[in-house]
Amino acid sequence: MAFKVGDTVSLLSGTETGTILKIEGDQAEVMLEHGFEEWIPIKELVPRKALNIGEVQSKDRPASRLERGKARAHAPEQLEVDLHFEVLVDFPKNFSAHEKLQIQLKEARKALDRARRGGIKKVVLIHGVGQGRLREEIYSLLERMDRISFYDAAYARYGKGATEVELR
Repeated sequence: MAFKVGDTVSLLSGTETGTILKIEGDQAEVMLEHGFEEWIPIKELVPRKALNIGEVQSKDRPASRLERGKARAHAPEQLEVDLHFEVLVDFPKNFSAHEKLQIQLKEARKALDRARRGGIKKVVLIHGVGQGRLREEIYSLLERMDRISFYDAAYARYGKGATEVELR
C-alpha cells in the first residue's frame, strides 16, 4: 500500500491512530491522536477510511480508545494514561501475565517520554488497584528516573488506583 502525507492511519498494534505528516524511506512521521509526533515503520501502519461528519452520529458510534481514556490531555500541563490492559490491546486474553506487565510498563515509559518531549509537566498513570503488582513495578521504574517526583494521585478522582508524576 502506498501511503501519502495526510493519510489517516492506525498502528498495526491497534493501540493508536494518527495522520501522516512526512514520509522518508520506509518510515513515516505520524501525528498521533493525543498530539505527539512519532516516526513509525510504514509496515506497521494500516490505512483508515475517513468518514464524513454526517455519516456517523456520535450517539451511534462506540467511544474511541482516546475517549475511553487511554491517553487524554486534559490541559497542556497534564497527560492522563490508562494502563488497564484491556484498554491497551484489542485481544487481552492472548497474553501471559508477564507480557501484559511488560506492555503496560512500556506504555507508561512512552507516555512519560512523550510528555517530556511535549513540555507536559504532569502525567497521571492509572494502574488500578488489583493486587498492586503494576503499581509496584511503576514505582520501581519511577525511582530510577531523574528529574521527576511522584505520589498517589488525587484520591477523590482516582481512588488508590493512580500515580501522579511531576516532570521537572
